[in-house]
Amino acid sequence: MEQLPGNDSLSGWASLICDLSLNGQSVAVGIFNRDGRLLDANQPMYYFLGTDSRESNPRNQFINPVFSAFFPEKQEGLVFQGMITIENYDEVSYVLNSKIYRKADHVLIYAEADVIELFEENNKMSFLNQQVNNLQRQLLKEKHKLQETLAELNLRTLELEKLNARLLELNNEKNRYIGIVAHDLRNPIGIAASFSQILIEDYDDIIKENQLEYLKHINDSCDFSLNLIHDFLDVSKIEAGVFDLNISEQEYLTFVRENIVQNKILARSKLQKINIRSDKNSIIASFDKNKIQQVLNNLLSNAIKYSAYNTSIVIDITEINNKIVTKVIDQGQGIPEEELSTLFKPFQTTSVKSTDNEKSTGLGLAIVKKIIEAHDGKINVESEVGKGSVFTFWFPKCKN
Repeated sequence: MEQLPGNDSLSGWASLICDLSLNGQSVAVGIFNRDGRLLDANQPMYYFLGTDSRESNPRNQFINPVFSAFFPEKQEGLVFQGMITIENYDEVSYVLNSKIYRKADHVLIYAEADVIELFEENNKMSFLNQQVNNLQRQLLKEKHKLQETLAELNLRTLELEKLNARLLELNNEKNRYIGIVAHDLRNPIGIAASFSQILIEDYDDIIKENQLEYLKHINDSCDFSLNLIHDFLDVSKIEAGVFDLNISEQEYLTFVRENIVQNKILARSKLQKINIRSDKNSIIASFDKNKIQQVLNNLLSNAIKYSAYNTSIVIDITEINNKIVTKVIDQGQGIPEEELSTLFKPFQTTSVKSTDNEKSTGLGLAIVKKIIEAHDGKINVESEVGKGSVFTFWFPKCKN
């Protein structure tokens, strides 16, 4: 190491810093006070300290020996000669061959290092750091893509699990429906088979009146069986989404009057009356006439079945906010409140018995609900035991 040029006064030290030049094998020089504040330095010293200004806490610090060791008691001049370490415990560490001079409350640190080589190494490290950073960014991108893929996969898995659960539910429901239909068909088919067998075996011995009675039993059983099969097929098509509407514009009041003729005949056998009531003379609406006829027939046939002799059934029709509102009001036995919530579900029957032993498939109201909902409408029921029921359905005049 070279001898320290100039005198050892503070002004001489400052002059030394101004005169030093960087030529490959360079010298780092800095002046510090007792508190460690950097008072003056040349560019290499700024570099090693990780700063570009005079400050008391540069990024890199003297580690070995520590800065306080440069102020021994009652000693001035050359206080240290040897290797010193400057680092920040994180990224960089420099080991420099140095001489340290003290003058009262100031020290001059004079250190030699191959700065050009250090700069080259630093450039190499910077390049490597840049490559590492690029790889880290790429890894983060790939990680995010993987996370998104996993999230999508989890979502699809959940959807598949829901679909499988729904499929299992539908399959169980289908099996339940088939079991109910098979059970309900067994009795009427058995009755028809029994009476037909009697007719076949004892035809010559059966009087005409009994023959007609047996044939009536067979006919009733066949009718019930056919109705059950038709209703079951309707429900199956609806549940499968095979439900096409043939919408056309019609006069609704006229349509209702024309389609209750058959029900009036059935009601007459129980001395019941069916009346239409409306505050309108004409209501033009768009709907599927066959499907709405199915709705009216079902609601009216139920009203007839569960109402006593000599009672009245009213069909009340009005228009509210561009909606057709139809009420079927009977004076029947009424439905217990606890049974209303399941009334529109397939194969749900109530504890109420028909007044003339008429039979029900338990599917009609479920079909009615689906038809009204397909018309963007709603249906509900209000009922009180002993006073009768009111079935109300509505749908918009013009279907979107």
